Amino acid sequence: MPLFFRLAGLATCFLLTVPAIAQNGPQNLEYYPTNMTRGEIIAEMRHFSFALGVRCEHCHVERTDGRGFDFASDANPNKEKARVMLFMTDAINSQFLTELADRADPVVEVTCKTCHRGTLQPRLLWQELLLATHESGPEAARDKLTELQENYDNSGAYDFREWETNVVAEELAKEGRHEDAIAIWMMNAERFPASDAIQSGMAESYQALGDTLGAIQAYEAALALNPGRNDVKRALAGLKGE
Repeated sequence: MPLFFRLAGLATCFLLTVPAIAQNGPQNLEYYPTNMTRGEIIAEMRHFSFALGVRCEHCHVERTDGRGFDFASDANPNKEKARVMLFMTDAINSQFLTELADRADPVVEVTCKTCHRGTLQPRLLWQELLLATHESGPEAARDKLTELQENYDNSGAYDFREWETNVVAEELAKEGRHEDAIAIWMMNAERFPASDAIQSGMAESYQALGDTLGAIQAYEAALALNPGRNDVKRALAGLKGE
């Protein structure tokens, strides 16, 4: 398997503008073949850098003499994480995926960018927004969404379509945090005003809170956007006692 495709996990880069690897070749290799050249290792590390959006210091420590990085050192715990993720990716590609029947040709292989997509933590958008809500409330989720759109829009790192944010509200509703769920539904309704799914989801949380009027208004909004929603018609009839 070409080394270019053996990418994974919490790894880092070697910058070409700093003293890279000792002139006598790479040292302390546990994943890569010990006969790899300096240039081959640098190329691998650069792929990690682009895939995770990190630089050398993420996995490596600086030399005590101030001359670049001590790449052989294991003092930075992220370096061991990188090794674990590399071996994990190898196992996925060389063991688990080979068990699939009728694989594509050429085969599809997992790389570090498969999960990381240019980000250090390989979270999906809904996971980022849910985490922000848990930590600081729905306004923090709004701020996080704005931040990620400004920094990653059109990069492919995150899915900014409607359903990713709908999932955040659904997860909050499952947790019984219906007021926070409604706040997220409202935020997403600003972005996708033609979505009946947002309105019906919001109605369910209003109903769970005992806010019959709010639920009716949201269901009616959903029905106005999609008159074919028979489930919404039934829910409305039940709330109105019809």
